[in-house]
Amino acid sequence: MRRVGKKFLTLSPVTIIAFLLFVSPAAAAGEPEFVTGFKNLLNDVSSWILGLIPVAAGAKIGYHALMKNLSQEDEPHSVSVHNKGIKNALVGGAIGVSATLIVKAFLSYF
Repeated sequence: MRRVGKKFLTLSPVTIIAFLLFVSPAAAAGEPEFVTGFKNLLNDVSSWILGLIPVAAGAKIGYHALMKNLSQEDEPHSVSVHNKGIKNALVGGAIGVSATLIVKAFLSYF
């Protein structure tokens, strides 16, 4: 029984290499319309997201800045909460925009 396992393991890489060399790629026949439409959809959605993320982050920063200015001076906890909210909005916006740009860069190769 051990011989069968070793024989399978030695034939497996050879079989995979032969399969990859002799099988024609499916993309050579042409790209399906579904794939083209899906890529266009992802590009359009990522363009909208690149516009919406900075606007939403700016609105959140504006809200926290306004609430920080309106808080009373004797409440240091409130000021620190709004400072943390501003920081979180900046970090979240930067991460969102960076992730969307990575997706757009990845899609540009296809």
